[in-house]
Amino acid sequence: MFVDLEIIFNNSYSFVHFTYKVPKNLLQTIKVGDLVTVPFRNTSRNAVVVKINSNNSYNKEVKYISKRFGSINNVQLNYLQNIAVANNLNIGMLLFKYITYEDLSRQLINSKNKIMTYKNSHLSKYLNESNNIVIVSSLAEAKVLKLELENDGYSVSFYQKTGGVKEFTSYWSTIGNFKIIIVLSVNFEKIPITDRYRYHFYNSNNYSYNLPNLNNINVIESSIIKQRLFKGEFYYYSEFPSLDLFNKVKNYFIEVPDAEITYLHGNNINECLEIFDRKYKSQKLNIYTSIKDIAFLSKIHTVTNDKFQKDIDSVIFYNPTISFNGILSSNRLINFIKNLKYFHEKKVNIFVFSTKKIDLIKELTSGKITKWAEKEKYERSKFGPNINIKIFKIISNKELTLDKFVKYVIGPKVVEGQYVYELKIKINNNYNYNEIMELFSILNKSDIERVRSL
Repeated sequence: MFVDLEIIFNNSYSFVHFTYKVPKNLLQTIKVGDLVTVPFRNTSRNAVVVKINSNNSYNKEVKYISKRFGSINNVQLNYLQNIAVANNLNIGMLLFKYITYEDLSRQLINSKNKIMTYKNSHLSKYLNESNNIVIVSSLAEAKVLKLELENDGYSVSFYQKTGGVKEFTSYWSTIGNFKIIIVLSVNFEKIPITDRYRYHFYNSNNYSYNLPNLNNINVIESSIIKQRLFKGEFYYYSEFPSLDLFNKVKNYFIEVPDAEITYLHGNNINECLEIFDRKYKSQKLNIYTSIKDIAFLSKIHTVTNDKFQKDIDSVIFYNPTISFNGILSSNRLINFIKNLKYFHEKKVNIFVFSTKKIDLIKELTSGKITKWAEKEKYERSKFGPNINIKIFKIISNKELTLDKFVKYVIGPKVVEGQYVYELKIKINNNYNYNEIMELFSILNKSDIERVRSL
């Protein structure tokens, strides 16, 4: 008997699966999800079994598995597969860089099953019971939140100050009952999901929840996937629920900063610029804008496209929109609110150049948001991307042979001499993990970009 393995190591080996013989003592018990040690090149490596193959036609040079040292059950394996497929990774990489076998093997299914979304400012309303684990994306956020909660009369038993591995693990090894602890998101996988704890993800739209060294895997997304399989009591807080992740939102909310906006209306951007110049030509302003080709008539102003440059005193948005083709884009809405909050807190003058006479703040707080959001949720449920449907954009310098994978791949379209494909994968009980890993191996030398917006 033979098995296909993924090596648990710091790269995916181009998604290649390696074949090994099963020794006699494991013939009756070996199964998918087993953790084994194998001779690999000039050393030994740990690996995970991803396929059982009784085919006896392999070359006699195929090596034997050395030993089995553990196993993960079907639900735990399904979790790893879902995270891997959603992020163009494989299980071997996840077990090496993100999720340890020891932690995952102890994870069981719980009886409590609750997932809710709320405003950031509502966090303290849901901390009245004991054993609240508040998860944040940065040390700075942990410190600020700790002070805010204490000012509200809450007792914080522990919060992370350094981010070092020992800081959290030393505390966690001696933990008993507590009221509130504040933990960095990178430690989420070290914390078991049990009915004993309540899990709160603060400011869940923060970009820092992305882990760049793992294809920007998002801790919020992986936690939602984990909750769906193992249950638990999970609360997510943000300015607005990101509808590419949350598909069962019932009560929409929006948290807009109390920012003062100056509107300049014109038929086009040049008219808006002329109006701005006439009003502010006597002031020397250092302006941030994302509009690359903006140029002022008055050379007294300076312009930057670097949002984080020091001494910015003004920001200009041009026709900011939260919709696309008449459908709300929760990603655009969240990004716009984040920008408003960022510049408002920095006490930067906020200008909006607009060809329509609208008050954005009134539009955002109107009842239209729920109607627009429901339409976006419906479109995402049909076409993706959402928590169940993952979409990738593939760009290749040459046409790829993908006839075997037509149920996943659309294209190509030729754009400026390059071949552009769309890869759509439905995360459900019917997808074939090994088949997708084979597809990823073919796409490995192409540019692959995860699509999150409609």
